Amino acid sequence: MNSLNNEIIMFWTADRIYSQGIEQAQQRIYEFFLDIVRRKFPDEVLEDFKNLFVNFSDTHNSEITQALDQIVTAYNEKEFFYTLKRCCYILINNWTVNNNGASIQSLIDVFSHPSIHKKPISLKLKTLRIWLQLFVKSEDFQALKLFTLHLEDHGRQEQNWGNRFASYLLAYQYTNPVGSREQRQAANLLAQKMKDKFKFDLAMYTARSGSQLFAKTPNTNPTSLSNNVINIVTLMLTKNSVLNCEGLAINLLDNIKNLSYKDFKVSLLKYLDFSATDGEISEILQDKLHDGLLDFKSHSHDHPVCSSLILKTSKYLIGEITINDHQQPTELFNILLHHTNPINLVVLLLKLLLLNEAIRPHLELRVASIIKYYSQYSESKCKSVIAFIDMLNVAFAIHAGETRYNIVRMSPYELLNPQESDSQLDSQISTFDVHEYRIFSQVR
Repeated sequence: MNSLNNEIIMFWTADRIYSQGIEQAQQRIYEFFLDIVRRKFPDEVLEDFKNLFVNFSDTHNSEITQALDQIVTAYNEKEFFYTLKRCCYILINNWTVNNNGASIQSLIDVFSHPSIHKKPISLKLKTLRIWLQLFVKSEDFQALKLFTLHLEDHGRQEQNWGNRFASYLLAYQYTNPVGSREQRQAANLLAQKMKDKFKFDLAMYTARSGSQLFAKTPNTNPTSLSNNVINIVTLMLTKNSVLNCEGLAINLLDNIKNLSYKDFKVSLLKYLDFSATDGEISEILQDKLHDGLLDFKSHSHDHPVCSSLILKTSKYLIGEITINDHQQPTELFNILLHHTNPINLVVLLLKLLLLNEAIRPHLELRVASIIKYYSQYSESKCKSVIAFIDMLNVAFAIHAGETRYNIVRMSPYELLNPQESDSQLDSQISTFDVHEYRIFSQVR
């Protein structure tokens, strides 16, 4: 028995020493790239990266090559992939901060180098290049390529329509606790830059639309909604159910402080308000959400409602009206998308977001899953999905951004009346004339 215990201890000790050796080798490589990306020119950094990971050369730094050799000698493909990815994100993170997109594109181009597909004599180099070939075919490499989608040169290349919404696809990376710190930081930073650019482009586009200057030098429409983006913005600004989203959310949160969790659910359904949709569809939506919502965490019905329960309930509802855990669009999502104006779905999601900003990463992940699911189909088959995502982006820019939008009727000079009935407003929007109205944007 003692002999067996000694063997187990020896095995555990050897395994721990082996793991520590790999970790130390990885750390040396990380520190090397963290150092050179701060003090060397990008071309020199890229040369060092290629020499190490493609050529396995010790021309420039034998210590780092020996560290990688330790990983290759151990034939640990998993740790090699992790090391390679983290080094890429160390560089990408730094270059994203410095707005050096060209160097990020050059880093991605390294993986297209012809030598990766050559068969060397060295067994270690052969192993390394086989791993590189596998990496290029992996989802991890596709995730890296997201960091080039916003570049102007890349925009001219043919790409899947889903890539236009890379700010959502990056959510897979910045919310992933398993990913490296550098990967999460780089993904979050780029996603925020893309969101800010969309907000700015939308503000510029709407502010100049309808002016004489717009006719001479029109701004680029940041959505795929054609010029109807103006109608959508108008709809969001004037429709009673949308205009008061923030006020309704504040009112709900103020009035539920002493309610039980069950009573909160009743108030929540009233707050969501499906009356804007067709009568029959509204009833279907109410029934389906009502039954599921009552069953959700029913053991807590007598408990006082708290922020934690509100957050969990909102996440549940977002899942019910978007895409389920099996990555399939839900029945409610299909109803809201195809049998009503997609803006109804946008309003529901916006209302849930306004209850707790902490829900945003969860919502963005669900939208990313929708994009991933539908991007297997052609753009022509996904027009309603694309319109929904564009509308959602506009809604976030208006209600969750730093820019305040105001619509003014230029002749006669009067504001659109938010107290008018929905039917009256819908009539105005359907006959929207860019020469009659102007949208003004200003920092909040």
